[in-house]
Amino acid sequence: MPPEFKRFASVFLALLAGFGTVPTVRATDDNAPVKYVVRKGDNLISLGERYLTSPRSYKIVQQQNRIADPHAIPVGKVLNIPRSLLKYRPVSAKLISVRGQVLADNAAASTGHVLREGTAVSTGPSSFATMLLDDGSRVSLPSNSNVRIRMLRKYVLGDSLDYDFDIGKGGARSAVTKLKSSDDRYRMRTPKAVSAVRGTDFQSRFDPDNNRDFAEVVEGALAVDAGRTVARPVGAGNGLAVKADGGVIAEALLSAPALQEPGKTQADKFVRFAAQDSRDTRFTIGKDASFIDQVADVIAADGKAEFSDIPNGNYFIRARAVSDNGIQGIPATFAFKRRLNGVSASAGQGEEGYVFRWIGEGEGTQRFHFQLFRNATDQLPMVDEAGLLADRVTLSDLPPGEYFWRVGIVQYLDGEVAINWTPPEKLTVSGT
Repeated sequence: MPPEFKRFASVFLALLAGFGTVPTVRATDDNAPVKYVVRKGDNLISLGERYLTSPRSYKIVQQQNRIADPHAIPVGKVLNIPRSLLKYRPVSAKLISVRGQVLADNAAASTGHVLREGTAVSTGPSSFATMLLDDGSRVSLPSNSNVRIRMLRKYVLGDSLDYDFDIGKGGARSAVTKLKSSDDRYRMRTPKAVSAVRGTDFQSRFDPDNNRDFAEVVEGALAVDAGRTVARPVGAGNGLAVKADGGVIAEALLSAPALQEPGKTQADKFVRFAAQDSRDTRFTIGKDASFIDQVADVIAADGKAEFSDIPNGNYFIRARAVSDNGIQGIPATFAFKRRLNGVSASAGQGEEGYVFRWIGEGEGTQRFHFQLFRNATDQLPMVDEAGLLADRVTLSDLPPGEYFWRVGIVQYLDGEVAINWTPPEKLTVSGT
């Protein structure tokens, strides 16, 4: 075993129900036993034939559980059976959302692609994927992530599930269905940590730039064992970072950020969102409120994000403030509409007077509205032309003075009417 793995192997996360007890079996123990309660008529020989890959392995079970006679076991006795001995049925996962460059074992993957144990899934820049597990749990991968499926198993004994994932780069958001059995396992690994959960909503990430592992818990509860005698409880609304030297930083998640007009219709060429403070903020756009189908994702250093190439549609924006330690906070989610209805304009002097030109962007039927104000925009416009089909207006004989002008684009699409204006532009006409 490499020395660096030995040094960090003691760092892991384990889900607790209300923090009643700390698990006695470490999450890093791949061979943690499955429990079986002996029933009338059971003996180790018959159990070995039903549940073990090699029936003769019952001798290992006998030795580990200190059973004198394999043919006579007290009814009600609890047997601990190593997972490595158990028969299992392979289960699968399915990609239910794919955007951009997503690979499964270095081959292009698409929605509906079935994933097996051992498969490596990666996402490229501006690419996203979500996989659905047999029990309804979901794993969503952001851009530039690499995750390998270590285990997708259902043991014959008790139909216990064993899901195990390796994050080599990037991260994964897990929405885990509450597991039915105490022997079910769902684990998400990063280089220095293992997250073992029993029904929660959390993120696991690895940042190779600063060699830190992260976990942020939105729902559920975790406990952290960093080589101490007492596990560190981490409840919902808390997160941690595991540093390069194995040290753990734990802190409360920052509250959900307030955004400036998050629900407004996004009509300009670029889709923009801004937090009310300038803290680093992670913004994610999805087609659904669960963010199964992600469209874009970025961390904005100043709390202001700009997205290009977002087609018309109905979306959700999720924002999470990022702490100084890199831990991402409680998410705020808002619905918004994207209806590209943009207009750009310019003004110049021509042979016949001042020429105001514009270009519209967007779908549907478009009309233009031109306004010119004298001195200020808080009064009635001296020129107010609506319903224009042309792409310009020429005004001659403007008296000397200061003017403000703007162009509106009126869009008729899907039974809705929307208008978007350029910011007022100042025009100074000097005397001759």
